[in-house]
Amino acid sequence: MLLFEPLERWAKERPDREAIVYGDRRITYADYDREVDRVACGLLALGVKRGDKVGLYIPNHPEFIFGYLACAKVGAAAVPVSWRFAPAEVKYILGHSDSSVVITETSFMDSDFLAKLNAVREELPALRHVVVIGGEEDAARVEGAITYEDFLAGGKGREEELETRKKEVEEDDTVFLLFTSGTTGQPKAPMLTHRNITEYVKGQISSSGLGDDERLLMDIPNNHVGGGVMAIASMLVNGTTLVMLDAFIPQQVLQTVQDERITIMGQVPAQYILLFMQPDFDSYDLSSVRHAVISGAPVQPELVDQIEEKMGIVPYIGYGLTETSGAITFTRQEHAREKIATTIGVPNEGIEVRIMSPERKEVARGEAGEITVRGAAVMKGYYNQPEATASAFDEDGFFYTGDMGFIDEDGFVHILGRKKEMYIRGGENVYPPEVEEVLVKHPKVLFAAVLGYPDPVMGEKGRAYIVPQPGAEVTEEEIKAFCREHLASYKVPDQVVFRSELPLTPLGKVHKYALYQEMEEGS
Repeated sequence: MLLFEPLERWAKERPDREAIVYGDRRITYADYDREVDRVACGLLALGVKRGDKVGLYIPNHPEFIFGYLACAKVGAAAVPVSWRFAPAEVKYILGHSDSSVVITETSFMDSDFLAKLNAVREELPALRHVVVIGGEEDAARVEGAITYEDFLAGGKGREEELETRKKEVEEDDTVFLLFTSGTTGQPKAPMLTHRNITEYVKGQISSSGLGDDERLLMDIPNNHVGGGVMAIASMLVNGTTLVMLDAFIPQQVLQTVQDERITIMGQVPAQYILLFMQPDFDSYDLSSVRHAVISGAPVQPELVDQIEEKMGIVPYIGYGLTETSGAITFTRQEHAREKIATTIGVPNEGIEVRIMSPERKEVARGEAGEITVRGAAVMKGYYNQPEATASAFDEDGFFYTGDMGFIDEDGFVHILGRKKEMYIRGGENVYPPEVEEVLVKHPKVLFAAVLGYPDPVMGEKGRAYIVPQPGAEVTEEEIKAFCREHLASYKVPDQVVFRSELPLTPLGKVHKYALYQEMEEGS
C-alpha cells in the first residue's frame, strides 16, 4: 500500500468526516486530499523528482501533514525539522538529508525559523528552494525564497502530471526520513518507506483494536515517530480523526481531551505524571478515553496503577524505535495485570522478536540479550550510512535495537535497558532502568536517571541523578539506604546528585547523552 492511497479512499468514501482538527480549523477528508494535491503540484513545479528530499520546518500544524502526504504523492521523502532545533541542528538535518526544498513557517514560540535558515543557508549546497508560509515581507528575509501562496499558485495546471507521477511511486520508496532523537549521540536517518509505515500501522490498528470512531490527540512532535507515524499515519489509514496541539501543555491537553472527546492518548511516562500533578486534574471529564498508550521510555508499575485509578482504563505499554516505524510490541488490556505492569507486551502482527547473544546467536527463553526485530515495519536502512546499516542487521534480516531484554516463558518481552547504558561494576552487569525503577518508588523522588562512570578500581560505578518531589528534602544517605533495601549491593548508586530538573529531549525522555557529556566535562 502507498501512504497516500488511504487518503484518496477516504476522500471519496468519507468526504465530510473530520480528518484533522487544529484549533478552530476542522479539515474534512475531502479538504485534506485537495490541499495535499495543491502542495504536490507545487512541488512538481519546483522540479521535485522521485527520490528527492523535502524539508518540512513546520510545527504541529496541518501544513506539515499536507507537505508530508504531498511528498508521498510525488515520490519524495519528507524530512521533518523540529522548531526547537538550534541552527547547527537545522544544518545537520537538512544537510545530511540532501534536502533540495524546505517549506518553512516564519517562527513559532521563541524560535525564529528564518533567522536560523539564514545562518546556515550558505552551508547547504543541495538546498535550491525555500518556501515561506507567510507574506512577501517574510519571504524577502531569505534570499530567493517564495511565499507559500506563490508556491501553490505555481502548481496550478499540473494535475495530469501528478496523476502520472503517482503511478511511478513504489511501496519501497522512502517517504519519511525521520532522524533518531540523538539521546546517545549524533542522530541517524532511518529511511521509512511506504510499505514500512502502512504495514506498521496495520499492525498497530490490529493490536490496539482501534474502532471506526477514534479521535487521537497528537501533542508530541511531528519529527518523532510517535507523531509522524503512530499518530498521523495511523489515523489516516484508519480513516478517523487526528486532533493536533502545538505542544504538550498539561492544562491544554486536559481541556482538549474533554472538549474534543478524545478516545486515544499516546504519551511518554513523564507526560502522564505531569498531567496527574495538575491540581485540578479531577475536574476534567476524561471518560471518552478508551486507549491510553505509554511508550518512549521505561514505565514504572506505579504509573500503570495511577492511570487505572485516575482514568478508569488499563493502559497499553508499547515499545519501539524510529527504525521500526513505531511501537512494535504492546501489552493488551486483557493481559494479566503482572504482565502489563512489568513487560513491554508481545509483538504486533507481522513482527518477529528474538533475543540475541553478543555472538549474534539466539538465546533461550528467560536469558538476557539484545532485542532484535524483523518485519515489514523495519526501516530499509540509514540514509547515506551504509556501514551503520550493515552493522545494524544480521544475515537473517533481524535489526539489532541496542536494547537489552529477554522473553519470558509466556512470550512477553521484558526490557532491561540500552546496551550502551549498561555498566559493569566489579564484573557485575548493572542495568540503569532497574535501579531507576527502585529510585522512583522512594516517596521523596519525582524523577531519576542512572548512569555509569569510569572508576580505576571497580571499572565502572553508578551515579544517580535525582529530582526530588516538590518541597521534599532528601539526603544521599536516605537514597542509598532505600536502594540497599531493594537491590543487590553492587547495584546501589555510588554517587547521588540532586537536581531541580533533568535535561529532556523534546519528547520528554531524559537526555542521557547530555548527562554523559556533563560527566566527561567534569560537572
